[in-house]
Amino acid sequence: MPRKTFAGLACAVAVGSVVFAAGYFSGPAINEITPATAAENAVTFPPLDRLVHYTTVRRGVTREHMLTNPEALAAIKAGQPVAAGTHMVLVDYQSDVLHRYLVAQKMGVGSSDWAYQWFWPDKSIKADENVAQCYSCHRSREDRQFMFTFTDALSFK
Repeated sequence: MPRKTFAGLACAVAVGSVVFAAGYFSGPAINEITPATAAENAVTFPPLDRLVHYTTVRRGVTREHMLTNPEALAAIKAGQPVAAGTHMVLVDYQSDVLHRYLVAQKMGVGSSDWAYQWFWPDKSIKADENVAQCYSCHRSREDRQFMFTFTDALSFK
Protein backbone atom coordinates (compact mmCIF):
# COMPACT_ATOMS: atom_id res chain seq x y z
CA MET A 1 0.00 0.00 0.00
CA PRO A 2 1.46 3.41 -0.90
CA ARG A 3 2.59 5.49 2.05
CA LYS A 4 0.07 8.36 1.40
CA THR A 5 -2.88 5.95 1.21
CA PHE A 6 -1.81 4.21 4.41
CA ALA A 7 -1.43 7.55 6.23
CA GLY A 8 -4.88 8.67 5.03
CA LEU A 9 -6.44 5.39 6.14
CA ALA A 10 -4.73 5.60 9.54
CA CYS A 11 -5.97 9.17 9.95
CA ALA A 12 -9.55 8.17 9.04
CA VAL A 13 -9.46 5.28 11.52
CA ALA A 14 -8.11 7.56 14.26
CA VAL A 15 -10.78 10.23 13.65
CA GLY A 16 -13.51 7.59 13.51
CA SER A 17 -12.30 6.11 16.79
CA VAL A 18 -12.34 9.52 18.48
CA VAL A 19 -15.87 10.23 17.21
CA PHE A 20 -17.06 6.79 18.35
CA ALA A 21 -15.43 7.17 21.78
CA ALA A 22 -16.89 10.66 22.25
CA GLY A 23 -20.37 9.38 21.43
CA TYR A 24 -19.96 6.33 23.61
CA PHE A 25 -18.71 8.17 26.68
CA SER A 26 -21.11 11.11 26.38
CA GLY A 27 -24.18 8.87 25.99
CA PRO A 28 -26.05 7.18 28.83
CA ALA A 29 -24.33 4.38 30.69
CA ILE A 30 -25.50 0.90 29.82
CA ASN A 31 -27.11 0.41 33.22
CA GLU A 32 -28.47 3.97 33.41
CA ILE A 33 -32.23 4.29 32.95
CA THR A 34 -33.10 6.87 30.35
CA PRO A 35 -36.54 8.47 30.49
CA ALA A 36 -39.14 7.05 28.16
CA THR A 37 -40.95 10.08 26.93
CA ALA A 38 -44.59 10.00 26.02
CA ALA A 39 -43.89 11.06 22.45
CA GLU A 40 -45.22 8.20 20.37
CA ASN A 41 -45.85 5.06 22.35
CA ALA A 42 -48.64 2.61 21.62
CA VAL A 43 -51.10 3.84 24.27
CA THR A 44 -54.32 5.07 22.69
CA PHE A 45 -56.92 7.44 24.04
CA PRO A 46 -60.02 5.35 24.81
CA PRO A 47 -63.64 6.20 24.03
CA LEU A 48 -64.63 7.57 27.45
CA ASP A 49 -68.33 6.94 26.85
CA ARG A 50 -67.64 3.18 26.93
CA LEU A 51 -65.92 3.29 30.32
CA VAL A 52 -67.36 3.05 33.82
CA HIS A 53 -66.56 5.50 36.61
CA TYR A 54 -65.74 3.20 39.53
CA THR A 55 -64.27 5.57 42.14
CA THR A 56 -63.18 9.12 42.90
CA VAL A 57 -60.04 10.01 44.83
CA ARG A 58 -59.88 13.43 46.51
CA ARG A 59 -56.77 15.13 47.90
CA GLY A 60 -57.04 18.84 48.62
CA VAL A 61 -57.81 20.64 45.34
CA THR A 62 -57.18 17.44 43.37
CA ARG A 63 -60.12 15.29 42.29
CA GLU A 64 -59.40 12.13 40.29
CA HIS A 65 -62.14 10.14 38.60
CA MET A 66 -61.12 6.56 37.84
CA LEU A 67 -62.59 4.84 34.78
CA THR A 68 -62.28 1.46 33.09
CA ASN A 69 -64.46 -0.87 31.07
CA PRO A 70 -67.09 -3.20 32.55
CA GLU A 71 -65.14 -6.29 31.41
CA ALA A 72 -62.09 -5.20 33.41
CA LEU A 73 -64.20 -4.72 36.53
CA ALA A 74 -65.73 -8.18 36.04
CA ALA A 75 -62.26 -9.74 35.61
CA ILE A 76 -60.97 -8.03 38.76
CA LYS A 77 -63.96 -9.29 40.77
CA ALA A 78 -63.41 -12.80 39.39
CA GLY A 79 -59.73 -12.72 40.40
CA GLN A 80 -58.62 -12.81 36.77
CA PRO A 81 -56.18 -10.53 34.95
CA VAL A 82 -57.72 -7.80 32.84
CA ALA A 83 -57.60 -8.38 29.09
CA ALA A 84 -55.00 -6.97 26.72
CA GLY A 85 -56.25 -3.67 25.35
CA THR A 86 -57.90 -2.64 28.64
CA HIS A 87 -57.66 1.06 29.50
CA MET A 88 -57.53 2.47 33.01
CA VAL A 89 -58.10 6.23 32.97
CA LEU A 90 -57.46 8.81 35.66
CA VAL A 91 -59.36 12.02 34.86
CA ASP A 92 -57.49 14.68 36.83
CA TYR A 93 -59.23 17.86 37.97
CA GLN A 94 -57.31 20.64 39.74
CA SER A 95 -59.56 23.15 41.55
CA ASP A 96 -62.51 21.77 39.52
CA VAL A 97 -60.79 22.39 36.17
CA LEU A 98 -59.92 19.42 33.94
CA HIS A 99 -56.12 19.27 34.00
CA ARG A 100 -55.20 16.02 32.20
CA TYR A 101 -55.98 12.40 31.48
CA LEU A 102 -53.53 9.74 32.64
CA VAL A 103 -54.09 6.55 30.68
CA ALA A 104 -52.74 3.08 31.45
CA GLN A 105 -53.26 0.45 28.78
CA LYS A 106 -52.69 -3.30 29.06
CA MET A 107 -50.55 -4.02 26.01
CA GLY A 108 -50.20 -7.80 26.27
CA VAL A 109 -51.23 -10.85 28.27
CA GLY A 110 -48.41 -10.68 30.84
CA SER A 111 -49.19 -9.26 34.26
CA SER A 112 -46.68 -6.43 33.79
CA ASP A 113 -47.57 -5.54 30.19
CA TRP A 114 -48.78 -2.04 31.02
CA ALA A 115 -47.89 1.19 29.23
CA TYR A 116 -48.75 4.73 30.27
CA GLN A 117 -49.53 8.03 28.59
CA TRP A 118 -50.36 11.60 29.63
CA PHE A 119 -53.00 13.37 27.53
CA TRP A 120 -53.97 17.03 27.78
CA PRO A 121 -57.69 17.95 28.02
CA ASP A 122 -57.77 18.30 24.20
CA LYS A 123 -56.53 14.67 24.08
CA SER A 124 -53.13 15.58 22.65
CA ILE A 125 -50.06 13.88 24.13
CA LYS A 126 -47.77 15.68 26.56
CA ALA A 127 -44.67 14.73 24.59
CA ASP A 128 -42.06 15.57 27.21
CA GLU A 129 -43.63 13.57 30.04
CA ASN A 130 -41.46 10.83 31.56
CA VAL A 131 -43.95 7.96 31.48
CA ALA A 132 -41.30 5.53 32.73
CA GLN A 133 -41.90 6.95 36.20
CA CYS A 134 -45.57 5.88 35.97
CA TYR A 135 -44.57 2.25 35.47
CA SER A 136 -41.89 2.53 38.14
CA CYS A 137 -44.40 3.68 40.76
CA HIS A 138 -47.25 1.35 39.73
CA ARG A 139 -44.87 -1.60 39.85
CA SER A 140 -45.31 -1.61 43.62
CA ARG A 141 -48.91 -2.73 42.93
CA GLU A 142 -48.09 -5.60 40.58
CA ASP A 143 -50.08 -8.02 42.74
CA ARG A 144 -53.10 -5.70 42.32
CA GLN A 145 -52.93 -5.42 38.53
CA PHE A 146 -50.71 -2.33 38.87
CA MET A 147 -53.65 -0.39 40.35
CA PHE A 148 -53.68 1.89 43.38
CA THR A 149 -57.50 1.74 43.27
CA PHE A 150 -57.74 -2.05 43.03
CA THR A 151 -59.82 -2.35 46.23
CA ASP A 152 -62.25 0.26 44.89
CA ALA A 153 -62.60 -1.65 41.62
CA LEU A 154 -63.09 -4.89 43.53
CA SER A 155 -65.91 -3.43 45.62
CA PHE A 156 -67.60 -1.47 42.80
CA LYS A 157 -71.28 -2.37 42.27
